Amino acid sequence: MQTGISRTRLRRISKMRRARARHAKIPFRDGNFVAALVCAGAFVAAMALAFLSKCRPGPCMAGAQCGGFPLLMLGTDAAILASSMAVVRILLGMLAPEIAARNSRLLLLAILGVAGDALAVGAFRLAGRLWPLLLPGSPAGFPELSPFLAPTLFAPVAATLLAGPGAGVSLGVGMAVQSILVVPREAALPVVLVSLAAAVAGPPAAARVKDRGGLFRLFLCGGALQLLLLLCSVPPFASGIGEALRAPDGPQPALLAFSLALGCAAAIAVLPSYVATAATLPVFEHVFAACSNLRLARFADLRTPLLERLAIDAPGTYHHSLLVANLASAAAERIGANALLCLVGGYYHDVGKLSNPANFTENHSPGDANPHDSLPPNLSAIILASHVKDGIGQALDNNLPAPVRQIIREHHGTSKMAFFLAKARDLAAAKAAETGSQPEPVDENQFRYPGPRPSSVESAIVSIADSVEAASRSLDRPSPAAIEKLVDGIVSAKAADGQFDESPLTYAEVADLRRAFASALATVRHARIAYPDADKDAKPDANAGNTAPDAKQQPAR
Repeated sequence: MQTGISRTRLRRISKMRRARARHAKIPFRDGNFVAALVCAGAFVAAMALAFLSKCRPGPCMAGAQCGGFPLLMLGTDAAILASSMAVVRILLGMLAPEIAARNSRLLLLAILGVAGDALAVGAFRLAGRLWPLLLPGSPAGFPELSPFLAPTLFAPVAATLLAGPGAGVSLGVGMAVQSILVVPREAALPVVLVSLAAAVAGPPAAARVKDRGGLFRLFLCGGALQLLLLLCSVPPFASGIGEALRAPDGPQPALLAFSLALGCAAAIAVLPSYVATAATLPVFEHVFAACSNLRLARFADLRTPLLERLAIDAPGTYHHSLLVANLASAAAERIGANALLCLVGGYYHDVGKLSNPANFTENHSPGDANPHDSLPPNLSAIILASHVKDGIGQALDNNLPAPVRQIIREHHGTSKMAFFLAKARDLAAAKAAETGSQPEPVDENQFRYPGPRPSSVESAIVSIADSVEAASRSLDRPSPAAIEKLVDGIVSAKAADGQFDESPLTYAEVADLRRAFASALATVRHARIAYPDADKDAKPDANAGNTAPDAKQQPAR
């Protein structure tokens, strides 16, 4: 192997170092500074909303009035809010460390938290004014239900859809602690328990949502759960309702009013959360370059124009992409990664080959000449590497989500083009043999993809799936043992080459991926059983050339 570094690569490294040095001088590029700024902004906004909720008149928010906001209450609220932010940061470090390291994602979570507080305050104010309008003569205790109507599902569900379940659970638990700020003391414990239930149960369910119908069903189930908890919490905290049910004129009118009130309560708890989530998702996706499963599901349809074009113009690449997508999706399910993102990324990872499908052998018909046979290997390497850049162009032209573009950019990493590298060395050796001199060294960097290397679990999974699916086509006898050996060799080679160094894959996950790919490939590439008359009818093929082994191993299909 050539261990030297080319001058081109040295210039590129020097340029990257100079760019990093320039960026380090800009304060807003410093992670700690931006994170502190985001936390300070969220802190101030949450305190303002807490002050607003405590200053409202009425029996629901019993506490200090606007005229005399005590310093002790201000300090208590600040301590609660600081504790909430500390809880979010600790949980992010445990459940989603990649989110904690990205300033844009921290800003996203801060905005979602403030929006959740604003929704809660709005729901409390709306509930306090809604009872007399919808239910004239309703019992005085109905406004005491308002603290239980907070849209607790909004923040954790939106965070899950945009940043993953780890971020959703972290933000949900922090919001549960923070909910103490905007409810009266006597209702703090049950409201915190309701919010914790939403934080724990909401994100895992939201991670499986793939359309707006599923999102609405999720909020509907959350509203039913909140209504159940509300029923359990009514007796201790709504004394006015109990008195109305024991009224001398009979409990029937009060029961009817109470049932209508609970229905309105469920609607107030669910509808604002669903509407806010559905309305703000496209905005957050665009601003923060995030992608929810709802958007990904639209690109999983094989009838999209880009995939239909791929099926017509590059059928071999299309078939390869389908297999890669299904292998990657199955492996992602095995280790708990985003299977839908792996599926969509697998579908589109090779769309750059549409620029010139004939340059790639999987699109050749039997008997077609291989254009690379007449090209020098370094030019073939340039052509092969260009499909990554062309794929990014196709992705931008067709508005593919940012995570899918990331997979297209990273699915080869900086791996070697082993075939053309070996061809270049063979040509150098043959030329040296003719002249009787030492073979010229071959610059290995000319036969590597431009990168970058996979930086996410899903990119790494698609990268492995792409390699093992292509290599599995060369197996003469695809037995489970041969497939397992092939997968182990490819994964080990990628790990030794440093292709996983920038991804968050762990050793345990890599081991699980080996088993998942070996199992899935054994199903796809299993050996076929020959029909009983296959040996009688099999005849040598004069045009077979150097293709597959032997007619007995090629049964009818």
